[in-house]
Amino acid sequence: MFVAGDGSFGSGYIDLGEGFQVAQITTFKKIWSSYEGGPNNLGASFYEPTLLPDSFFLLGSYAQPNNQQFFGFFLVGKDNNLNNTSSGTRILEPPIDYTLIYTTEYLDINQDGPAYVWLPIPPDNYKALGYILTTTNQKPPLDKVRCVRSDFTEKCENDKWICGGTSEESESEYIVYSISPINRGTKALGVTAGTFFFQDSSSLSCLKNTFSPLSSMANLSQIQALVQTCSPFIYFHPNELYLPSSVNWFFSNGALLYQQGKNRIESNLMARTFPKEVPMMKPTG
Repeated sequence: MFVAGDGSFGSGYIDLGEGFQVAQITTFKKIWSSYEGGPNNLGASFYEPTLLPDSFFLLGSYAQPNNQQFFGFFLVGKDNNLNNTSSGTRILEPPIDYTLIYTTEYLDINQDGPAYVWLPIPPDNYKALGYILTTTNQKPPLDKVRCVRSDFTEKCENDKWICGGTSEESESEYIVYSISPINRGTKALGVTAGTFFFQDSSSLSCLKNTFSPLSSMANLSQIQALVQTCSPFIYFHPNELYLPSSVNWFFSNGALLYQQGKNRIESNLMARTFPKEVPMMKPTG
């Protein structure tokens, strides 16, 4: 069963509930790279999203292996609910501190100098979604990243191998994976933010979509516009005997008939005769 939305489809953000909006970012600044380990022993690169929309915040850093072309995407968050004004009710809160969980300072690999991986320490009833990677041993500013209220998070697990070690099953302490919700499927509510983690994933979470009506789905008029713009032309051979559906069905559901060099013409398919030129049919929604 299809659920039509309220028109926010194509707005650039998705509401996960209570005015908690996420937007996808595809512009990044590279922070650090390693050049060995991981898939094809080519290392990985770590990035920070840039050009965030107004009032949106980072949820962590992004990483991907160097054996692939850059294809990064990342979610940033905004609490758009004006009623969430006090600590504990706001969906996003800055961390209260950071813990340094790893540094490559003493790692004997080809790298862009040492890197430092920081875990945001969330306030009570909040969860961290991603690490912050820096090239200095100074803690990042507390307002650099946001933690998410627990009821908007789901448990996560390692997904794809990014770097570190010699295989996905390596026991090396320097091994990085992308993150995916544990519960996946058409009815699952987990949302991947695009962050990464080291071997122990218990300290991080994924996002959760609590807005069951799925308001970001296209509404009926938007669906019709998409069909008009993106639907394919269907070419039938003049002597075609087997059509994917009955002729009556096509024309009762909005199909139009065209001939090359002419505008829309009256259908002679209804009389089960075909023009000499191959007709083109395009659904109208």
